[in-house]
Amino acid sequence: MTALDEDFLPTEPEGRLTRGELRGDVPAALRLAAILAVVGLPLGALWALLAPDTNVVALPGAGTGTPAGEADHAFDAVAIFLLMMTAFGVVAGAVAWRRRHRRGPVVLVAVVLGSLVGAVLAGRVGALFAWSASPVPVLVDPAAIGTAGAPGAPVPAVLTSVPASPGPWWIALVAGLGAALTYVLAAIVDGHEDMGRDTA
Repeated sequence: MTALDEDFLPTEPEGRLTRGELRGDVPAALRLAAILAVVGLPLGALWALLAPDTNVVALPGAGTGTPAGEADHAFDAVAIFLLMMTAFGVVAGAVAWRRRHRRGPVVLVAVVLGSLVGAVLAGRVGALFAWSASPVPVLVDPAAIGTAGAPGAPVPAVLTSVPASPGPWWIALVAGLGAALTYVLAAIVDGHEDMGRDTA
């Protein structure tokens, strides 16, 4: 066989993982996904602590109303959850990338799924732990809460609070998206076909 023939023989693509390496990545990937799912539990509790509740005033025979600025708290609670889940996904992707000896598609799938499950659990736990204060009798000016009434004439009412909500379920997708983008961008920046995987 000549050197010319060897140049045209098909070679194994550089950077491709063997089946043995992929099978070896599965246990580590499952552990990573489980850890990320568990991390979602304290994240949900932390969100419940940070998220503001919305105060509602109930007037006798005149319905309910919200004081000025209280309606914005519902948006604030969702925004806080969105930012927390984005940060969670980015950190999860960065931590997964730091595991040089396990870099590859198996870990990428695990970090995305683990982040998604963790974000869903965070939303469930946060909604469960979100608290509301006990009703308190107060005197309010009906004009101050947008209901009919003479300004400056306080009337008895009851002040209650509505627990914060983390928002719609699809916000959890942000965590998985953040993890995937972080991992893929790190692989692009690395530039190696084997993603700089440590084979030692």
